[in-house]
Amino acid sequence: MRNKTSAKIFLLKLLHGLILSVACLVVLIPLIYLIINSVKLPREFLTVPPTILPSEVTFQHYQELIDDAKTIRYFRNSLTVSFWTTAITIVSGTLAAYGLARMKLAARLLAGITFIFLFIRFYPRVTTVIPFFLVMRQLDLLDTVWAIIIGHLGITIPFVTWLMLVVFQDLPQEIEEAAIVDGSSVWQRFWRVVLPIVMPSVSAAAILTAFLSWNEFLIASSVARRKASVLSIAVASFVSDKGIQWGPMAAMSVVMILPMIIFALFAQKYLIRGITFGAVKG
Repeated sequence: MRNKTSAKIFLLKLLHGLILSVACLVVLIPLIYLIINSVKLPREFLTVPPTILPSEVTFQHYQELIDDAKTIRYFRNSLTVSFWTTAITIVSGTLAAYGLARMKLAARLLAGITFIFLFIRFYPRVTTVIPFFLVMRQLDLLDTVWAIIIGHLGITIPFVTWLMLVVFQDLPQEIEEAAIVDGSSVWQRFWRVVLPIVMPSVSAAAILTAFLSWNEFLIASSVARRKASVLSIAVASFVSDKGIQWGPMAAMSVVMILPMIIFALFAQKYLIRGITFGAVKG
């Protein structure tokens, strides 16, 4: 009986390992192929049949990006957009969620508000591109990073508010009642009692917001032309009516992905802790 149990556990572990291996391959193969393309010679993209491994490794495409002053501007704009989008979203979304959770609204009204948040987050973004462009033109914000930031806030604030609303609703109110007895104000209860407890979820929301803002393309491409272009627009700029510049596009893609990979490696423990916060706090 014991041998059968050990064999069953071994088979389950083997199955889990195989599933994880397949998942890793699905994720890593495109990334590896992208890196390979970034060090290929230009002529190798036109060979028939196409080659997978380069006959000669070259860093020509990366050198061209380094020598191009626009690359620094793209990178700086992406950092600016992601930073301000994340900062404004976390402050606004967290405060809005806390207020909604403590206003003691009717269940149907709160459910309606939650549905609106989800609807705004998931409806087709392409339907708002033209109206958003016209609004930014009226405000004279075209080709500025703030136009992109405002567009991103329309996506991220509803999502973070919904996410944090669930967290605050699950938080026992007895914790705050003890602070009320001690004479704490609403702001003191939020800042000194509630926020330290939900900080893992706030960190997870900030990480997800930063990822979304860094990778977003549709809104950025609709309002940014030259000065406010970000890395996602720079990657797409290598596709033109003259053809596709595969090598430079792959190199720019690696430049865009690399900071997020490094960020993810350092932030993964906070992301996992924040996602699992509601499941383990009880």
